[in-house]
Amino acid sequence: MKNIVLIAGGGDLPTEVIKKLKEKKINFFCLIFEKNPVSKIIFKTNYKLINFGKIISELLKLKDLGFKQVVLVGKLKRPNISDIKPDFNSIKVIPKLAKILLNGGDNNLLHFCISYLINIGFKVLDLRKIIPENFLNSGNITKTRLSKLQIDDIKKGKKILDCISKFDIGQSLVIQSGNIIGIEAAQGTDKLIKDSYNYLNKDEKSILVKLAKVKQNLKADLPTIGVKTIINCSKSGICGIAFSANKTLFINKHKILKYCNHKNIFLYGV
Repeated sequence: MKNIVLIAGGGDLPTEVIKKLKEKKINFFCLIFEKNPVSKIIFKTNYKLINFGKIISELLKLKDLGFKQVVLVGKLKRPNISDIKPDFNSIKVIPKLAKILLNGGDNNLLHFCISYLINIGFKVLDLRKIIPENFLNSGNITKTRLSKLQIDDIKKGKKILDCISKFDIGQSLVIQSGNIIGIEAAQGTDKLIKDSYNYLNKDEKSILVKLAKVKQNLKADLPTIGVKTIINCSKSGICGIAFSANKTLFINKHKILKYCNHKNIFLYGV
């Protein structure tokens, strides 16, 4: 790996990727977008702030400089059509992009972006190749043991998420003793956890099931779990998290494992 373009969004993930690339002495350049907040760390690297409508031109310039690999990393806000100010290179893809934005769904948008990057000569890298240590294997990763009821809840949660994944509406749900407490939609995982609190039976154990969607493009939209999610689970009385083994990105993994073992929260790879 060398000469990588980071199309970087918000959150802690870009920081971890930048740290790893620096450790490996890999040359990289960050492209960030207007109206999309990012970590201050990015402003200490080689970067350029651009409008969404200029991205193709900027990528082609970087390609001419020898940057032929791309990583999509961090949270990106969906741009409003009116905010996209296309230049000559972008104008031809705007009609299709507009249609995808209007139809909704993250998967369709990400598939389109990755396909286009490949078509203009870039290799889109899988984060699992860059930071493999941030992923966990299958089975129970922590010290807390699971009951048969909890295993059954995880299996049921997986069936439901697999079934609704074709609608591209979310990656997570909260389940308790066979009852679905909430399903993630636009509010995100952490809001789902907080909203579920008032509906939980405090005498029974509940689980967050967060899995990759069926046929999800893992080069751009990996399920991600950070310390904040673990703390929110603890505050809401959720006793464990089931995740997609080797497909879920853990940010600050060692801190997460330490916190889970201290609070008796299990992590179970499916």
